[in-house]
Amino acid sequence: MRRLCLAGFKVRALVRNGSQRALVESDGVEVHVGDVTREEDARAAMSGAQFVVSALGSHSPTDRTHIELVEFTTIANLALLAKELDVQQFVLCSSMGVEIPDMIPPLAEILRQKRRGELALEGSGVPFTIIRPGGLTDAPGGGGVAIARSLPGFGTISRDDVAEVMTQALLQPEAKNKIAEIINDPTSPPANRPGLFAGLASA
Repeated sequence: MRRLCLAGFKVRALVRNGSQRALVESDGVEVHVGDVTREEDARAAMSGAQFVVSALGSHSPTDRTHIELVEFTTIANLALLAKELDVQQFVLCSSMGVEIPDMIPPLAEILRQKRRGELALEGSGVPFTIIRPGGLTDAPGGGGVAIARSLPGFGTISRDDVAEVMTQALLQPEAKNKIAEIINDPTSPPANRPGLFAGLASA
């Protein structure tokens, strides 16, 4: 959210509980407290928004009901609501590995449901950008970022750089209707470079 504010966007966030309000509001964000899995709470937060940015993720690798609710059902419902509300672009943080989930057994169910969520967004009719980061780290951002529809192998990426890529997806028109895998790569330019998404084929 901080990156979006720094880029000049007026940001509204939906948080789960009031204890998170002060932390988020300190960045100049308008806060709604509610449950993103409830249609009425999501509608209140999204009404009037031009863009939707989702970094939802399940907190349990084994609770299949929870995983499906968060990674698929909620994303599918948000996509339909975004279409109804005439949202201009939906940026979704997904994950590398969603097309080969069985190669990562501990995360296979999460990856399968994330891919279902991606497909629901793709089919919703809302302009979208799907970002698939590698393993997330707490390293400082600003490093080189490799980006492609499909990267060879796996890698890691700073959470700060993921936030920058998702922000650039809203700033660079060529990001619409594209899927991008991203990892940190010291031989690549930083994420805030012009033409970040230009070389990617449309989904």
